[in-house]
Amino acid sequence: MTIVINEWQLNGKLNRALQNSQRADFAMYLAWLTPAVNEAAEFFTPEALTQRIEPNLVQQLGVQPARSFCQMDTDLQLMQQHSTALQQGGLAQLKLATYLNQPPLTQYDDKSRLATEVWQSLSLHSRRRLQQATPGKQEADPAAIYEMLEQLHSMDAA
Repeated sequence: MTIVINEWQLNGKLNRALQNSQRADFAMYLAWLTPAVNEAAEFFTPEALTQRIEPNLVQQLGVQPARSFCQMDTDLQLMQQHSTALQQGGLAQLKLATYLNQPPLTQYDDKSRLATEVWQSLSLHSRRRLQQATPGKQEADPAAIYEMLEQLHSMDAA
């Protein structure tokens, strides 16, 4: 007798016993299965005989890798190409050129740098938090707390 660990080793007998309301057979097949969850059929599926090779669509379609959002040295030439596309072909040609070669979105690659419009619209508290580090939490001094309680107690007594 072989050891039955997964339900796929029963070749569907467990499922047929459940569908045909054969309670005794279902209980017997269920008792044969291992109680360990990590040995269940979901975790140990049989290996596929043929390995499917997924085509690399990025290479097939010639998709360029994503560019950084900041301005680089080569972007001056790119912006000149966009300018000539606008002059020669109009707005449609410029749109096509920007879709093929995207221009930079920001001038700097500093994530903490905010645009002046955003900075001016911030509240004073938000500006202070961005400029300074958060203040550290002060340690509790039990002796100072005791002195303050003594002072409060003497004021209530007076």
